[in-house]
Amino acid sequence: MLTDIARRLGRSSGLKPLRALLDELFAAARRPTVTYVGNNRVLVGTKVGDRTIAYYVEADDRLLSPGFIVTGRFETQLTNYFLRHLRPDSHCIDAGSNFGYYSCLMARYCPEGRVIGVEADRHIADLARDNLFINNLHGTADIVHAAVSDRDAPVTLYRRAFRSGNTSIVNVGDNFTTALAEPPAEPFTVPGIRIDDLAGRMEGKVDFIKIDVEGAEPRALAGARETIQCNRDLSIVMEWSPGQISAAGFDLRQFMSDIAALGLRCFALERHGEHPIETGALAAMPYQTGIVLRRWDAC
Repeated sequence: MLTDIARRLGRSSGLKPLRALLDELFAAARRPTVTYVGNNRVLVGTKVGDRTIAYYVEADDRLLSPGFIVTGRFETQLTNYFLRHLRPDSHCIDAGSNFGYYSCLMARYCPEGRVIGVEADRHIADLARDNLFINNLHGTADIVHAAVSDRDAPVTLYRRAFRSGNTSIVNVGDNFTTALAEPPAEPFTVPGIRIDDLAGRMEGKVDFIKIDVEGAEPRALAGARETIQCNRDLSIVMEWSPGQISAAGFDLRQFMSDIAALGLRCFALERHGEHPIETGALAAMPYQTGIVLRRWDAC
């Protein structure tokens, strides 16, 4: 592919054809390399920012793998946020790491920092751990097999067979899974862990927390009170899914009050930055892959 484009570049004349060929060249250079390696795993090599990272993903996943395998891209807006803000010495917690996309990204861009990913599903936690190892990032990052919560107590979750990214404290029910031609969600129990319990492993410093726990965000944030209090410049990037939060049994307005009580200010993500939003406006806000929470005294 690249050799063919280079040959055509040599034959091109005029600015417009040259631009078109250059665009094609850059697009080809960014295409992921994809190999099925067996054991229900696909190996995807892709550029994240200006660095190459390899990821194992589930071959039979219907939620995250298809788009990632085809494009090599994942949650572009959130990815760009971290690429703008991560520093070489940043300390990060990836709560709900799934296959470790952000854990690997953080570790790659923070070689002098510390990264802990937390994943509740044992099989997916193993996938994330292996992704750290194949990228030689295991000296900077670890994966903890647990569910991020507000207390050190067992948590029951429901695993979706072909949608591991939707594992949740919510049982969606057999009618829902049947409509998607999936088997019923399977319950399993895993140890709970507070984000505050991880702080001791972060050398007294946490710069970024990414939270994506499929409706259990109120629990995760409640378990991070001490971390928020002790880290003035902390940024929390949290999935905002009001439907999932409500389905998990949490009151949205109470959650917004809890966010305010923690002294956090909300920001909506845009293509090249963030803009402040009123905490009370979150209830009317549709699904977002991420909103940013920062302490008022740091804004």
